[in-house]
Amino acid sequence: TGRNKKICRAGLVEEGEMLGYTNKDSNSNIGRSAPSYRSSYSRMGLTHSNSAMSFSALLCGPFYFFYRNAWKPAFVVLFAELLLSAPYFIDMLQITGSSLSPGLSNSALLMLSRVCSFLGFLLMVLRGMYGKWLYRKSAAARIRRIQNEFPDAEQRRAVLSAQGGTSLAAVFGSLALLFVLGSAFTLLLGPNMQALLDIVSG
Repeated sequence: TGRNKKICRAGLVEEGEMLGYTNKDSNSNIGRSAPSYRSSYSRMGLTHSNSAMSFSALLCGPFYFFYRNAWKPAFVVLFAELLLSAPYFIDMLQITGSSLSPGLSNSALLMLSRVCSFLGFLLMVLRGMYGKWLYRKSAAARIRRIQNEFPDAEQRRAVLSAQGGTSLAAVFGSLALLFVLGSAFTLLLGPNMQALLDIVSG
């Protein structure tokens, strides 16, 4: 309805004033998905809430943030995911007889695994609920930085379009980083690799 459109426009204007940038700058930074994100941001502003469900953030984890070029939340979530995977890494160290194994008992490792599984589920829910808010904060910081560096509106929006939007290269780069980290971790495993291979092969 016309009334809802007026409310939506009011929410968009309020957000732009509050975060210190124009809607055109925001659209240039977001890219083709701008209408959808702007609609979510307006609802968040009108309800005074930081939560807005993002199934992409829920299901894709840190790769969602890498894809959206939101570097800070991307690396924070990636680090948290790796940290919560610690029980699996410890288990592999113990199975292969690594000297770096902390030597936890089976019961202690099982308890740690359950705690990390719960925290991992909680992290998944939280990033789904607050993924768009984290992306907006990251985007706002980028826009304000580029505003200071490029006062000319046309030039600024060209830079925002180049540095914002989406990036499959960032996703593949993050996968390459995980591959390198995984390869480095194998150097820490013990000599009994056959025991690990037996478990993997079933």
